[in-house]
Amino acid sequence: MSETTEVVIVGAGPTGLTAAVRLAQLGVPHVVLDAAEAPSRTSKAALVHASSLEVLGELGVAEALVAAGQRLHSIVMVDRGRRLVRVRLTELPTRYPFGLSVPQSTTEALMIDELTRLGGSVRRRHRVHTVYADGDGHVVTGTAEDGSPFQLKARYVIGADGAHSAVRAAIGLDFPGQTYSAQFVLADVALDAAGLRDDQATIVLSPHGVTVLGRLPSGNHRIIATVDAGVDVPEAPDRAYVDGLLRTRGVGARTTADPVWSSRFRIHHRVADRFRVGGVFLAGDAAHIHSPAAGQGMNTGIADAYDVATCVAAVIAGAAESTLEAYAERRRAAALEVLRFTDRMTRMAMLRNPVARAARLALANSVGRLGPVQRRIALWVTGLERSPLRGDLPDAQPGGVRITR
Repeated sequence: MSETTEVVIVGAGPTGLTAAVRLAQLGVPHVVLDAAEAPSRTSKAALVHASSLEVLGELGVAEALVAAGQRLHSIVMVDRGRRLVRVRLTELPTRYPFGLSVPQSTTEALMIDELTRLGGSVRRRHRVHTVYADGDGHVVTGTAEDGSPFQLKARYVIGADGAHSAVRAAIGLDFPGQTYSAQFVLADVALDAAGLRDDQATIVLSPHGVTVLGRLPSGNHRIIATVDAGVDVPEAPDRAYVDGLLRTRGVGARTTADPVWSSRFRIHHRVADRFRVGGVFLAGDAAHIHSPAAGQGMNTGIADAYDVATCVAAVIAGAAESTLEAYAERRRAAALEVLRFTDRMTRMAMLRNPVARAARLALANSVGRLGPVQRRIALWVTGLERSPLRGDLPDAQPGGVRITR
């Protein structure tokens, strides 16, 4: 026997949880499935931009999240101790004129609390295998936590199940793109760093690579650093390795303890051919992945999820079917814009040629210091111009959704 609902959401990271809370607000029956046994326990995506805080404000989560986080008022880029660009976030047209440094585990926990308050939940250790069309809906099948098969029939399916999306594979969509040659090191670690301000993110450029540092609410710093492809990097870089990175890049900081968490990883930049096939949608990393430059990944996924959940609820309530394709077109265009920008930022930051580095310095010293240019960069980085709240979303009021099944 099939269980029936209106929407199945596959994936319970920030993207899937955003969709779930939004649907719960609007009274749309749904089921959330996730293969993991528990929510994230690590910091992972630790930067929440103003556009996402606005969306989370609509979901009733933002104020608690802000209280738990570390506000960042500017983003500064330096090269060999010389400041190139400062992007101020304090003058943005938003009620959240700052970035927020906060562990992803905290973001997820607060969203789960709100989903629970609205009567929703997440079915853990439910691994999806197939999604296929059946009459006027779709069937989702997989394996539950006790090893037994499950089957759900829904009018719509939202795939928010990450870069290795089972939903994307099931509906046969390609995920074209490339992999950066550089490796990336990530560490959450306590620093002795008198020159680093708590309220700013700092991007340090050097001939050895790029290093990004920002204060976490725990008092530790998040460090992300590029490392050349041929260099041997430990799977979990230790204190000595992190100190070596900071020293050779002239960061002016040193660790005071072993990292709380560290890892190495490779970065891809890919966008799915389409974000919708019939009643199945992709959102977040299932639809697009890109460089961590400017912290766009989770934030773009939150915007996707709020958009698609609102559109689905509106169509259930009687809006035109074209509303769904508008989501796919709108958010794929946004994803392509993010991919192009982060790719340019990443390649420019990783320049090794001395002549190219000198040209970058000259450009930053001239154009990058202009007020209008800085404001434009701030609007782009924070995602405010791409926010679904500032776009043409359909009308879907809480309690006003007509359920057809």
